[in-house]
Amino acid sequence: MAKESSNTASSANKADGNLIGNADENGLAFMAVQARESGVSGDAVGVDKIRDLLFGNQMQDYDRRFSKLEERFLQRFKDVESEAKRNLEMYESNAKKQVESLAAQLRNEKDARAEADKEIDRNLREQNQALEKQVRALSDQLSELEREVADRINRSDQLLREEIKQKNESIQMLMEKMFSDLSNVKTDRNLLAGLFVEVAKCLNQDPVGSKSNSERSWKVS
Repeated sequence: MAKESSNTASSANKADGNLIGNADENGLAFMAVQARESGVSGDAVGVDKIRDLLFGNQMQDYDRRFSKLEERFLQRFKDVESEAKRNLEMYESNAKKQVESLAAQLRNEKDARAEADKEIDRNLREQNQALEKQVRALSDQLSELEREVADRINRSDQLLREEIKQKNESIQMLMEKMFSDLSNVKTDRNLLAGLFVEVAKCLNQDPVGSKSNSERSWKVS
């Protein structure tokens, strides 16, 4: 750009020399005629015309350059503004996407935790229900076992009572028979000893032994 300015300046200097030469020959006479025709002072018109003739092309060139520079500056400003706007929009879009992604991740984690909590609560309820069922089943089994034991004890007691009753009746009948035989028949000592041995055998058959046998049979059953 500096080289272009120097070339332009050289051209302008050459043009100025030519213009000055021409002005010396033709320009001043022409301006004097125009000044007389318009009624304006010849000095003022001459100065303006000379300035226009000397610097007109250069000023026009400067105007064009300034206009182009202004256009380039405005275009560059618009480009920078557009780029900044695009970057800002891109940044806002990325930030919005990141925020939405984080929000979605948080929602998913919250839903997952809530679902996990529900699953844990459901498992705990199921385990509690299963444990309660087992406790009720064990309680029912224990009650049933208690009833069975009580029934067996009652039956064993009744059987033992019946057996004792039968033994007593048998002993009583045997004693009555013995006394009847003793009263009707004269016996010797040996016969009497045999009778007492028989009574002793009957007495040795203890009801307790019968009870033990009953309990053993109940346990086996």
